[in-house]
Amino acid sequence: MKIKTANKQFLSLESVAMTDIIMNMFVFFFITFSLLYTFNPKQESKIKVNLPKGMTVTKIRGENPLVVTVNEKNEIYVADNRVSEQALHAELLKYSKDAQKNGVIVKADRRASVDYFVKVLDAAKQAGINKVSISIELQKND
Repeated sequence: MKIKTANKQFLSLESVAMTDIIMNMFVFFFITFSLLYTFNPKQESKIKVNLPKGMTVTKIRGENPLVVTVNEKNEIYVADNRVSEQALHAELLKYSKDAQKNGVIVKADRRASVDYFVKVLDAAKQAGINKVSISIELQKND
């Protein structure tokens, strides 16, 4: 007499449906967060600056650091607003409370005068801002 054994494995449709739902949620969240990050207006400055090259990387600790830009024409921008040299200290004082917590990033074009770069650093120090970083373009290590 031949006895059949029940070794058949059954595929549960509930587990397949749950896996499908979770994968769809992952795809949705990945796409949503990448679009939010890409089109965040505070993420990048709209002022074109040709940054100097360097090899050191440092993470910014603040959430929304204040961006101060010096372009190749030695024009100074604080948070995308053009500021004269004389008004730079007063403008940084307006942002000093948040800048002390989140820091300041100075983006100076490589063709900008060092004098303007130093004026920005000096005005930040006079405004009581101690967290000042310099933005560079990463140099590829060949």
